[in-house]
Amino acid sequence: MPEQADEPPIVNVPDEGFDEPPRQPDGPGLGTVIAAFVLGLILAMTLGGTAYLLTESLAIGALVLELGFLFGVTGTLAVTGQSVWGALRLRQISSAALAPSLGLGFALLLGNVSATLLLGPPMQDVDFVISADSTFERIILVIAVALLAPVIEEMLFRGMLQGTLEKRLRPWLAIAVTSMAFALLHGPQGALFFFFWSLPIGWVTWRTDSIRPAIVVHAVNNLIGLVGLLATGVSDRVAPESGLGTSLFGALLLVVSVLLAVRLCRRIVRAAEVWERAA
Repeated sequence: MPEQADEPPIVNVPDEGFDEPPRQPDGPGLGTVIAAFVLGLILAMTLGGTAYLLTESLAIGALVLELGFLFGVTGTLAVTGQSVWGALRLRQISSAALAPSLGLGFALLLGNVSATLLLGPPMQDVDFVISADSTFERIILVIAVALLAPVIEEMLFRGMLQGTLEKRLRPWLAIAVTSMAFALLHGPQGALFFFFWSLPIGWVTWRTDSIRPAIVVHAVNNLIGLVGLLATGVSDRVAPESGLGTSLFGALLLVVSVLLAVRLCRRIVRAAEVWERAA
């Protein structure tokens, strides 16, 4: 009887978590990223500040600031010979990932509501929204906050910054550093909340190597939150006192938000992986 060849051992490779080796996406070096952020920030502050002084409109100033940041960063990448599309991780993924990305946006929005119930409303954001006292300014505000900000911020943070850090750090550390930078951009009042809010979309971006799901999540969160503030016409600067019942409901919403976010993150990644294997 001929001897049978030994079968190769079966190796179980995990498909979730941080055990998978990080991708090595083509992109700019760390020095280029820092230079792009600094020049983008200088241009954003200069143009945004000038626009505010000329118009006395926070909405218009915010719009010009976002555009200035984008032009400064993409201009730096272009001058240094980088592929802007690749550096910002704009590659296409499965359309089947769109539905769970929308769901993740709603799940994280529940986290926003929970934070409001537990910690009080974000008065800085409320003041900013109600400063738009005309229909024109409200339209500008929607364009700047609900449309441009998700695209630009995800390109710069989850796209360029996290993509560069992934080549030098462990994935979880690259996500954490990026989330911290993203949180600090939104000011000290909500920095801790934005740090944890940012972690799921950082993980999804790492696993899919694309910021498109993150843009969808970010846009859903910003659009619904902004429309809610505009619709309710919040004008009271004093946060209402929260009782035990409100706190318990906020804690329950937080648990639901986390459980939904974990499940939807996995669905996004699976949809992207199935599409890649079929392509």
